[in-house]
Amino acid sequence: MASAIYSTSNQEGIDINSVFILDTSTPEYPRPPFNPGTLAWGTDGSEWVYATASVTITAGSTVLISMVPGSWSVALIGGATVATAPTGQLVGVVGGSTGTLGIPAPSGTQTGTYFWVQRAGNVPNIRTLASTTVNTTLHSTATLAGVVGPAGAGSGTTYQISGLVVTQATGSLAGPNTAVANFPTVGATN
Repeated sequence: MASAIYSTSNQEGIDINSVFILDTSTPEYPRPPFNPGTLAWGTDGSEWVYATASVTITAGSTVLISMVPGSWSVALIGGATVATAPTGQLVGVVGGSTGTLGIPAPSGTQTGTYFWVQRAGNVPNIRTLASTTVNTTLHSTATLAGVVGPAGAGSGTTYQISGLVVTQATGSLAGPNTAVANFPTVGATN
């Protein structure tokens, strides 16, 4: 396994392994430590964006980033049949510096979970189908949310992801599966 990725940004307080849960009963409410959409750069060509979610996200999951201005909310990619691909929507991978960071869903008086999503560079772990091979165009899957695979499932069921490839011979759900992200976006439906 490669060495852990870390932030090289000169902005104080950036830790790409930090998960912040905003809670109405704590002193920092109503603000997280960074505004969603804040960028950070790190080793191994990595770029990260600060985002938020209201669902549990397994380490190595691929996510769609909301296109609502100022939101930077993420949702797991795939997991359902789609009539129309969210073409052009931003894509990222969750996992922190070693690809092992999972994100919990907020509960009780908690109003949001905030964390860093990787958009570029060498990705230490990405959840894939076992049939995924090196340098193959990746696609969402209609049955497994957050998981990508090597082929579309047919018209109106999955969509292509441009700018994201696996960099080892075969993939797996358990990983670790290394990848390269080059500011991935959603392409057309398959």
